[in-house]
Amino acid sequence: MKAQLVLTSLLAAAIGATPALAADVAGGSSDPDNVETGGSTLFGSGDAGLKLAGSSAYIDLAGGPIAQSNNAISRGADGLGNYYLKGEDINFLAGLIMGDTKIAQVWKSDVAYNGSTTRINSVRQMIVPPSAVSSFMPNFGGLVIGQVDGSSVYFGEWSPKGSGYAAEDSTDLNMSSSERTVWYVGDDAVDSDSMPTAIDATYSVVGIQQTGVGSNLPGSPDVYTGTLAASYASGSGSLSGSIDRGTDTVDFTGTDILDNGTFTRASGSSQDIEGRFYNGAEALAGIYTGSSGAADDVAFGGSKTGGTITP
Repeated sequence: MKAQLVLTSLLAAAIGATPALAADVAGGSSDPDNVETGGSTLFGSGDAGLKLAGSSAYIDLAGGPIAQSNNAISRGADGLGNYYLKGEDINFLAGLIMGDTKIAQVWKSDVAYNGSTTRINSVRQMIVPPSAVSSFMPNFGGLVIGQVDGSSVYFGEWSPKGSGYAAEDSTDLNMSSSERTVWYVGDDAVDSDSMPTAIDATYSVVGIQQTGVGSNLPGSPDVYTGTLAASYASGSGSLSGSIDRGTDTVDFTGTDILDNGTFTRASGSSQDIEGRFYNGAEALAGIYTGSSGAADDVAFGGSKTGGTITP
């Protein structure tokens, strides 16, 4: 028992939280009870992060699931071509403590569209976090992270654990769950103090929806793509265009750009599109929430590939 307490204490130290520093982080989600956005306190200090249901910490996306998944992929596949995240992919001490335990199955895919490349990391967690770290180590089913080309701007989807979470090899991230949540977050968020004077630009945009459901496999995700046009001057503007996946379309007609760096579209008493500009409006990200439940929701992000921005 004493040895177990020592090990769990060491594990807590190995992945423990760090003080947060401001990085102008902002974002949003379709359900803040499941996913909150903010400055990271775990695996980083103040950059774009997520606090997932049941956790007290904001995980740094770049320093946490992205870096750790990439470490696992760089380490190599097993005999069946699958990639698994282990303690050694987090850090040396976590490797000593967790040993050969498979923490998660991971995938990485690059989606090239119209001169821009979106990097997508998908994670299927296979364990329940040890009790010593359960207050801040996230416990989830699936996490899919898209990164806007050339920026620390992220968008994606989260799901809770399903009944088959411990399966040795599965592409089911439980994204068919009614609790599925879409989100976006980034560093260098544009606000009322940094909003450009004028924007006349186009953005190459990718959208993520229900990765791991049906033929939408995490190793080669079936994404939305499209071009959005931003027109903004004198404190107001509009975002138009659409993103498409086969016969499915998210049309941005009626989306307003506000002078605080955000964009939104009203839908009755609520809104069905919300998002924000980042990096001086060189990038954008946001979410669309459909009318038929979580399955309809789409997270999207993209970078400027044409036009001009006047500071």
